[in-house]
Amino acid sequence: MRTYQIDRIDQEELKLVSYSIRESLNNVLQSRMVGVLREQLAERRNELPNRNKEGIYLIQIYNQDGQWTLDTPYQHVVAFEVNAFENIPADMTTYTLPSGQYTKIIHEGPESEIGDTYDYINNTLGARPIDIEYWKDIYSLDRHDSRIDILIPG
Repeated sequence: MRTYQIDRIDQEELKLVSYSIRESLNNVLQSRMVGVLREQLAERRNELPNRNKEGIYLIQIYNQDGQWTLDTPYQHVVAFEVNAFENIPADMTTYTLPSGQYTKIIHEGPESEIGDTYDYINNTLGARPIDIEYWKDIYSLDRHDSRIDILIPG
């Protein structure tokens, strides 16, 4: 596993079509719910004619009260990027990630080791309202050459 930081980047607004749940990290890890949602979303990619990329985003929106623990529920958004909010299946939601400056962190290695990368992020950047992960290929996440891009706003 390897973690490295790229300097700040300017990110354009992203329009996302998603599944969304509100759950604690402990429950997500135990139930594998985010993994299930990303697999379900991938199976339905052809239902999104305005989809921009093959990759899938995970947006983690934390509570603003600063009282986060492993058992604190927060919002998980598993999404495809689209160029327009048209022809969206009724059981999916939309989310817009605003444009702005982000710090880009790259996690190389199995997704199961991403906790080490988040330890680095927490120790380096501290508390934040949101994390954005981009999985270019969800079918390679268990491999040692897997790559997950992480964007941190601010």
